[in-house]
Amino acid sequence: MKQKKPLNLNPFVLIFAVVVVAWLFTFIITPGTLVDGVYTALPKNAFNFNNVFNLFRAVPMGIKDTSNLVILVLVIGGALEIYKSTGAIDSSITKMVHKFGSGSRTFLLIALMVLFSVIGGFLGWIETLIPFAPLVVAMILALGYDGIVACAVLIIGLMGGFVTGPTNLYTVGVCNGILQNMGLLSADSDVFVGLGFRAVLWAIMTIIGVAYTVVYANRIAKDPAKSLVHGVDVSDLVLDTSKDVTVTGRHVAVLLSILAAMIMTVIGMQKGFGGVKWGIDDVSAVFLASALFSGIVGKLHPSEIANSFVKGAGGAVGGALVIGFARGVYWVMNSANINATIVYNATQLLKGLPPLAAAIGIVILVSFINGLIPSGSGKGALLAPIIVPIAMELGLTSQTAVLAYQFGDGITNMFWFSYGTLMIFLNYAKVPVQKWYKFFLPLMAIYFLFAFVSMGVAIAIGF
Repeated sequence: MKQKKPLNLNPFVLIFAVVVVAWLFTFIITPGTLVDGVYTALPKNAFNFNNVFNLFRAVPMGIKDTSNLVILVLVIGGALEIYKSTGAIDSSITKMVHKFGSGSRTFLLIALMVLFSVIGGFLGWIETLIPFAPLVVAMILALGYDGIVACAVLIIGLMGGFVTGPTNLYTVGVCNGILQNMGLLSADSDVFVGLGFRAVLWAIMTIIGVAYTVVYANRIAKDPAKSLVHGVDVSDLVLDTSKDVTVTGRHVAVLLSILAAMIMTVIGMQKGFGGVKWGIDDVSAVFLASALFSGIVGKLHPSEIANSFVKGAGGAVGGALVIGFARGVYWVMNSANINATIVYNATQLLKGLPPLAAAIGIVILVSFINGLIPSGSGKGALLAPIIVPIAMELGLTSQTAVLAYQFGDGITNMFWFSYGTLMIFLNYAKVPVQKWYKFFLPLMAIYFLFAFVSMGVAIAIGF
């Protein structure tokens, strides 16, 4: 009997399929605008060459709109290859494996996930951590875990923390800033109002995610054959840690250069330098400078530095293009002005619901919209002016509505393949999306159950 080949869901095929569906919507859905919660319908676009051709414009325009992230991924790919060419990365990871061994690796796994959850929850950073993803993958694989665990550290750590982030500027900050402008929240109040309750929820979310990951990690550590990605070739990602190595002074200088780039990234994006806050382009620049410095310190010839950079950037092209493809979904709908219509009509379904049903309805509604509009801040700017007033009419407080928005926006960041950053993390660890779903879907169900219970508690305490 002929065996069936395993289904290989290529991320580009999946994302382009969503682009096609979004493009078809532009011929069915009436365009409109949504300003400060007020919806205005616009004349329907004629079926013409420009609309038909938008299907093919979506990808290049998506790449153009996310060019800063595409450049970041390419630069980081090149920089990492230079770091590796100096021998600093391989030797330091090997030393770390020898030091921690199998006895302390669970502690290291937990520490990494909590650290990433803090970054995602309190700084609201996800895309900014893309530069560190290959290092995390190499470290987790070297410790004897698989690509699923490596992705869990990045995805469940960062994005799980992002969900109920107490000081998440991109969800709580944006939504409450809009509510202040609308007069629904006191102008002199902190935009991070309700921080205490959100901090409790963040801690519980983090514990759930870490516990779920550790159970799987321990299981596959005992029996690698139980790995969901058993048989996936990651030989080019796995280091030979069996030999004893020496970390030289030059290696230390390279590692300090990487650490300096990381610290400058945190300070630059959080506080800024010279009164100017950094953006993604500045992060690309500091890692490029760090890589060139490392190449010189590592005694690489200028041609070796250049060749390493080109090789690394070439290997990162696939991940970089995923971002542009994913952005094409948003671009094709936004160019036809149907985003506002989808959001407005979807939110009308909430009217007439009792408070708890309304809160759960917001979570579910935002979860579906998140597949089409992955941006937390962009979606918040569209939804907050219309969802919060409806929620308040139904007996919810403004902060319970914002919390429901957070759950809806955040949980499915870890699911929707139209979110480019998710696909990049999976790509770095060579984890097929269907394997990730097999691992994550039970946890997603737990997260949604937790969200619904949290909504009931929020209503009960008048949050």
